[in-house]
Amino acid sequence: MRDTGRHHVIIGDGATAAAFAETAPSEAGDRLSVIGPDIGQLGRGLAYGEVPADRPWADAYLLNSPSAAVLPEFADWMAARWDEVTERMRGRRPDWLSFGADHIAAADHAALFAPRAIFGDYLTGLVQAALDRHRASGVAVELIMGRAATLDRDGAEFVIGLDNGQRIRADRVDLAPGTPALDGLGSDAGPCAFPMLYGHEDEIAAQVRPGRTILCLGANAAMLDVLRFLQSVLDEGDIRLSVLSASTLRPEPLIWQRPRKPAVEPEIAGSFDTCADLMAAVDAEIARFRTKGADMAQLRPGFKAWMTHETLAALLPDLAERQAVPPLLERRFRRGSHDSIADYRRLRIAGQVTETMGRAEAVAPATDGATVRVAGQNSLTAPLVINCSGPGTRLALDDLSTELLHRGWLSLTPDGAGVITGPDLAAGPAGLRYLTPAVMQIGERVMPFPLYDLGVLRTEAARANGA
Repeated sequence: MRDTGRHHVIIGDGATAAAFAETAPSEAGDRLSVIGPDIGQLGRGLAYGEVPADRPWADAYLLNSPSAAVLPEFADWMAARWDEVTERMRGRRPDWLSFGADHIAAADHAALFAPRAIFGDYLTGLVQAALDRHRASGVAVELIMGRAATLDRDGAEFVIGLDNGQRIRADRVDLAPGTPALDGLGSDAGPCAFPMLYGHEDEIAAQVRPGRTILCLGANAAMLDVLRFLQSVLDEGDIRLSVLSASTLRPEPLIWQRPRKPAVEPEIAGSFDTCADLMAAVDAEIARFRTKGADMAQLRPGFKAWMTHETLAALLPDLAERQAVPPLLERRFRRGSHDSIADYRRLRIAGQVTETMGRAEAVAPATDGATVRVAGQNSLTAPLVINCSGPGTRLALDDLSTELLHRGWLSLTPDGAGVITGPDLAAGPAGLRYLTPAVMQIGERVMPFPLYDLGVLRTEAARANGA
């Protein structure tokens, strides 16, 4: 086989790494390697991970948007395998099939908030098919199990050091480390506090008891996953969930009706001096649409389609002011699965879910669980504490990303809430690219919304690959 001497390495095993691999520019004789600790499940990452079927919470976590809103082709893929999906989900708690019965009866699978693990099946199929196409065209494809610990430059090449001591040389590297870690609350707070739900389910399940209160720090989609986890391991009447949040904002469901209501079309014009001025105009426009009956299913897609980076630049000429927009805009359009939000509201009315306003500052072990220090208030103690807080401005990047920042190959937005890359995702020396949901600016393009929508991440990876 012809050997061009070119070696393209992708670091990561989640959906972004898979997107880089699918459209990687290559030709016969090139080498393409993908490195990740769970490389056998390339495309899933933490977000769409597969849980052993014998765990009660297998398939409990759902997408935050209707299936076709995440990736339109996924809904068709799921519909074509509906008998398999039905068999897989039958008897699961919570009862996903019953909640979606109306959509299912109408064969409106696009409107279902699908289990994330099933979406992961779809993603792994996409990337495996793409890798097969690369192989068929003469590209030497290798999937390497391991964690990239170091990334250095040696002349015209990059050297990736793995945690097993292996060193890999490449002339092109794409770094896709995934979503930044949550705020570190609970990471050193003893056996009754957990830094996140995901990956800790077995430990948490061992401590869950009927009527025992679980305290969640944060009220976002991760908190809703805690509720679904509890519904899978407890009788619903035994659930006691307490939520500490610094905001009254809660995720809203994107409920697709039949017939579909059209997305809103914002009418904000002119030029604004500050981010605050623009957000005030956005709030007024949201209020106007709500008085006409619009809900999140029309608001979020309408504003996302309208607020391109070109529109944002025209509305807010000052770059520093634009850089403050993405997290504030996302906060106004937070969404979560319809199923979870409906259950949360119902259990809150029943008194099984309680809410407390406040900002968690620290978590410490206690004799009867864990104690949470709350800013300006009395501390809270609970038998179990699970951190669901987002990274906020304390961006908890992985070690490799942090090293790239120290070298000046990447930079942060002024508030520290997002990462800035060069044009086409460039980072530092020629041949290195970087993409995670934490990227908020690519060259001069400020992303109006954070890159938490997989479709947008895939589009950016394909754009950088010239696809």
